[in-house]
Amino acid sequence: MTSTATPTKDFSVAIVGGGIGGLTLAIGLYDRGVPVRIFESAPKFSEIGAGIAVSPSAQEVLKRLNLYDDFLKIADFPSRNLFFQWRLAEPEEQTLLSETFCKKYGMASIHRAEWLDTFVKKVPKEICQFGKRLKTVHHPATPQGKVKIDFEDGTSHEADLVIGCDGIHSRVRGALDPATAGPSAVAGSDALVWSGTWAYRGLIPRERFAEALGKEKGEFYADTAQMMLAKDSHILIFPIQGGKTVNLVAFKTDRTRWPQRTPFPKGEHLIQETSQQALLDDFETYSSDLKKMLHCIDKPTKWALHQVVPSLTSYTNGRVIVSGDAAHGGVPHQGAMAGQAIEDALFLSQLLSHPKVYNGNLTKALQVYDKIRVPRANRVLETSLEAGDTYEFRGVGADDPQALGKHLVERFDHIWDYDLDKENELMNEWIQENL
Repeated sequence: MTSTATPTKDFSVAIVGGGIGGLTLAIGLYDRGVPVRIFESAPKFSEIGAGIAVSPSAQEVLKRLNLYDDFLKIADFPSRNLFFQWRLAEPEEQTLLSETFCKKYGMASIHRAEWLDTFVKKVPKEICQFGKRLKTVHHPATPQGKVKIDFEDGTSHEADLVIGCDGIHSRVRGALDPATAGPSAVAGSDALVWSGTWAYRGLIPRERFAEALGKEKGEFYADTAQMMLAKDSHILIFPIQGGKTVNLVAFKTDRTRWPQRTPFPKGEHLIQETSQQALLDDFETYSSDLKKMLHCIDKPTKWALHQVVPSLTSYTNGRVIVSGDAAHGGVPHQGAMAGQAIEDALFLSQLLSHPKVYNGNLTKALQVYDKIRVPRANRVLETSLEAGDTYEFRGVGADDPQALGKHLVERFDHIWDYDLDKENELMNEWIQENL
């Protein structure tokens, strides 16, 4: 893509981090004439090869950012607007508890790397810099001064606003003020608490998956998102890449200190290669069909799932802010974390491009980001941790599978029914009253 947007603002923005959230924000700002540069630590934009769910509310955001048509080309959608079928994992028949449906769109599924590659084409090359691993953030000495960011390669950059989109292990988060943002306003992993959960990830070719389970059940499960539930573990599956691949994630949680979270073992790596036998051992009580699925993963990797705890009470500190997982990173149990990153991107794109926002009132204008986005994103973050506990019989319906099934039909409405028009209205009202 070539540079075409005409700058309409007297301030500049530097985005640290080029994942899905950072790229979405860069596109939103650039298309609205806000001068922006994006700094990525890797040699190029890249994502892990795994599936991701995209909620109905997140799809609505993509429409408003004019990114939905490109998204549709690579996304998989269920029939009947299904989110998941919920089943018991241990009975041989995988007893169906309930089904959850979305009201407007089905829960889309997509390959993360394909999604990122699609968005990369929307970002002008001249606003991107690579190999830029953040070292230090220097706040301005004056109210309208520029923020200076130093990189580990010895270079620096100055901008009127720095936005950290650098993920759950964010370095920019360390530039927040603990007095206003709370004790999680620290860089890297020091802000994180281990959920106790390891997530084993695998991508399975459809043909192999169907053959392992038998054609009828294999084809049905390959097309229909499933959540298989058991005590202290669960498995999810859904199709990606036009139904050619089944994305499988198997979650196993250490609750030896329940209801306290188990501390993360010292010296352990957050992402580890492991053996197929170790995977099978963690799910040895599961039905034979589900173990056949796991046999399809020859070289599993497992990921330690962490969360920002306690949640930040502010995402801003003067002219430095955080967004996406840097602000509210956590476990993926509601299929909503990427959605929150792109909701942030839409909000910030609308705010920073607003006609009444300029360099002289930029710091004050950012107060409305805290006012509106902190309660929304933090609620999704905190209920995601609760969802994982619930799936593993440590929450609502722990002793009553039928009650659990009913609860799972209803618990996602607060995410999917979020009113983006109302959010924009509240932002505009605040701007009119305060700027």
